[in-house]
Amino acid sequence: MKYILFPFKLIYKIYFLLYFVLTLVLFYPLFKFFLSKKERFPVAFKIIRVYARVWLYGSGIYLRVKGKENILRDQPFLICSNHTSFLDPAPLYAIFDQRFVFTGKKEIEKWPLFHIFYTSGMNILVDRHNRLGALKSFKAMMDVVKEGHPLVILPEGTIPPNAPQLGEFKSGAVSIAIKMGIPILPVTQTTNWKRLQRSSLFKGNACPGVAEVVIHPPISTEGLTKMDTEALQEKLKAIINQPLHEKYGV
Repeated sequence: MKYILFPFKLIYKIYFLLYFVLTLVLFYPLFKFFLSKKERFPVAFKIIRVYARVWLYGSGIYLRVKGKENILRDQPFLICSNHTSFLDPAPLYAIFDQRFVFTGKKEIEKWPLFHIFYTSGMNILVDRHNRLGALKSFKAMMDVVKEGHPLVILPEGTIPPNAPQLGEFKSGAVSIAIKMGIPILPVTQTTNWKRLQRSSLFKGNACPGVAEVVIHPPISTEGLTKMDTEALQEKLKAIINQPLHEKYGV
């Protein structure tokens, strides 16, 4: 069966890549202008939300969201999602209408065109291999929370090679939630790895279809201290993993 499906997966991957590049080039002048000054970031965020929908729906990917009633409003909070595909940021932009700040690995600044979302200053790059850089990023995250914006952190840091099985969770997400006393909103993206799996052009899953997103009830950090970091991290991981376990047994 995999040999029968191979040409269709290959054609879809080529189409997806070309469509992504084309739409990004078309939107790029808007991004360049609205990401050039901090006062324009609210409008830039709205444009990115439109772009995310154009990117998803033009690729034949449609959202199915469970738990929308759990989304917090008009307050800072931490959005923590699993990371299974390069698609993962797009559903979050399409779902959440309160302007949030995304965190990403420093390597993104080398990606052509796409780096503008992070090097402009609206989102935050994290250099985990440089202690001073990591501390600066941590301070920037705290400043975002103080300004009243939600913060998005993917605790795995990168796409694990055996997704949808979860990778190791880094402690930074729960640490900042505890330090700032903000709730954590766990999110599970269950099917993005089927839509576009991390792999070479000739390997891995790739097909249009449903991007299912589960938004769990928020986790309070009220009264927690640094000593609770490990326990909270395990709780967060268990909650995010629950839909994956039910669906795939991982």
